[in-house]
Amino acid sequence: MTTDIRIAAEEAKRLKNDTAFQQFVNIARERQKDVFASSAAHEVERREDAHAIIRALDQILVDLDAAIAAETLMDRKMKG
Repeated sequence: MTTDIRIAAEEAKRLKNDTAFQQFVNIARERQKDVFASSAAHEVERREDAHAIIRALDQILVDLDAAIAAETLMDRKMKG
């Protein structure tokens, strides 16, 4: 269990610190923002899809943070 948490945390840290990963996430987010800005009033589905993609990108980052936090919490419990 602790090994799995540590592995997940290390992988999450590596991804969060990877400039290429961050760049791809930012590019994808900006593209979806452009969909919002350039869509016509009747293109509701396009905007909904863009919103879903942005939420998914945000969730990936939340999941990475959660993996890192899980390791931190585990370390604090082991010390205390």
